[in-house]
Amino acid sequence: MVTTTARPTETREQALRRLLQIARESGVRLGVDRHGDFYATSTSEPGRLYPLTPESCGCRGFATHRHCRHLAALWSHLGYMDDPEPDPAGAARPDCAVCLDAGLIDAPRSRWIGGSQTGYRDEWTSPTPCPDCQPVAA
Repeated sequence: MVTTTARPTETREQALRRLLQIARESGVRLGVDRHGDFYATSTSEPGRLYPLTPESCGCRGFATHRHCRHLAALWSHLGYMDDPEPDPAGAARPDCAVCLDAGLIDAPRSRWIGGSQTGYRDEWTSPTPCPDCQPVAA
């Protein structure tokens, strides 16, 4: 016989408040690129940046639960949540807006596989030194 234990149900707002605390403790950082798109750092994969909007995040947590620590941090930043503990005015901001001081970015890569008529483009990302803060050897 299998026994399951029910977890108390939390509202989305309660979950986002809990996740905001986790985001602060784990060091999630937000950034904006030159087009005005938001990104958040991954705390489990150094150098990885997740694209972020007020409605979605590119991380696995959001794909699974429809909310995540990155979304909570963005909502707090945008003032969508009543934040009982706002970030101090002197909170550290990243020096590099491209990689958020991670030193790496997820650069898109692609290659054509197969014949000219029946092939397809294989696309992926790979960590690459940030072009704004990592000098490129000549």
